[in-house]
Amino acid sequence: MFTIQFYIFTAITSFAGQIYGVIFNLFLRQNGLTNLEIGKITSAALWGSAVLGTFFAFLADKVEKRRFLKSLVCLQILTQFLRAILLSSQWQIVLNFTAGAASSAVSIIISASMILSTPSKNRMILFGSNFSISMIMSVLGNLTGGFVADQVGFRSTMFLAASIYSTNLLIVKKLPVKDRQVLEKVVFNPLQKGILWYYLLSNLLVGFGAGLFISFGNLILSDLFAMSTTLIGLVMALTQIATAIGGAMNYLLEKRFSPTKVLLFCYTAVIPLMIFLAFVRNPVVFSVMYVLRFMFMNMVSPIFSVLVFSNLPIQYLSITNGIGNLLNNSSRAVAALLYGYIVKGNSDYTKLLLLSMTFYLLNAIITYSLHKKLDLRSDINTV
Repeated sequence: MFTIQFYIFTAITSFAGQIYGVIFNLFLRQNGLTNLEIGKITSAALWGSAVLGTFFAFLADKVEKRRFLKSLVCLQILTQFLRAILLSSQWQIVLNFTAGAASSAVSIIISASMILSTPSKNRMILFGSNFSISMIMSVLGNLTGGFVADQVGFRSTMFLAASIYSTNLLIVKKLPVKDRQVLEKVVFNPLQKGILWYYLLSNLLVGFGAGLFISFGNLILSDLFAMSTTLIGLVMALTQIATAIGGAMNYLLEKRFSPTKVLLFCYTAVIPLMIFLAFVRNPVVFSVMYVLRFMFMNMVSPIFSVLVFSNLPIQYLSITNGIGNLLNNSSRAVAALLYGYIVKGNSDYTKLLLLSMTFYLLNAIITYSLHKKLDLRSDINTV
C-alpha cells in the first residue's frame, strides 16, 4: 500500500516539474537574460542542491522527518511562484539556490524512505516502477508545458505548474517517512569501499558532464534549429518516453545480466552519441541522438541506486546519499557556470558537447573497472 503513496508523490512532482522546467530557461531568455546570466542562475540552483540541500538532508535525521518534508515542499511551492514573478538575475539566483536546495533534500529523504521501507528483494521493483512513473509523467509534463506555453504564455504556465505541485501537500502526511537513524560504528569491507568510491566518482564525473549541457537542452534546440516551444516540449517528451521504456526493462536486464554489465553498456553507448551531437546539425537526426543519449544515461538510474545502496551499511544511507548529492550537484554547478562562458554562438556547442563527452568517457572507464572487480563475486546484493 505504501508504494501507491510514493507513486502519487512522484507522479505529481514529475508532471509539474517538467511543465515548469521545459519552459523556464526560455522564460528567462524571453525576459532579456543572457546565456551567461542563465548559466549563473542554473549554477545557483545546483549549488543550492549541492550544499544547502545536503545540509537539509543531514538535518532531516535530527528532526521530525515528516514535518520537515512538508516544510521543504512548502518552500518549493513558494519559490516556484516567486521565480515567475521576480525577473532580475539577482533575485533569480537567490530563488533558484533555495529551490535547488529544497528539491534536492526532498529527493534524498524520499529515496532513503523508499530503501528503508522496502525489503531488499523488492527494492529493484519499487525503484524501477517508480522511475517509470516519473518518466511517463515527465512526458505528459513536457508536452503540456510546451503546448500550454504557446497558448497562454510562459508565466501563466509556470503558475499552473506550481499550483499542480502544491497538491503534494496532501500526500506528504501519508508517506511512510522513517525518523532518526541511529548511527553505529561500521567498518567498511573491501567490497563496500569499492562500491562507495565508484558511487562518489561516478556522481562527480556524470555531474560535470551533464551540467555542461543537460539543463540547457531547450536553449540548444532553440539556438541551433529555432524550434517552437511546442516542438521543444515534444523532443523533451520523447526523451522521457524512451527512458521510461528502457527503465521498464531494468528488472529483466538486471536479472538477465549483471548490474555492472548493464551500466557499462549504457554508459559506453553514450560516448559515440555525444560525438554525433557535437557535429550533427540536422534537426531530426540531432533530436534522435539527443533522445537516445538521454535514454541510455538515465534508464539505468534505478539499477545504479539499488546496486549502491543495497551493498552499503544501511546506517549510513542518508550520509552516503548526501555526499553523493553534494559531489554531483556541485560539479553540475561549476559546469553550468561554464556554459555561459563557452557558448557565445551556435558553433560553440561543438566544443561544449565534446568537453562533456570526455567526462562520460571517464565514467565508462571507472564502470569497467568496477565491473572487472565485482562481476564474478557472489556476495553482491543485486535486488
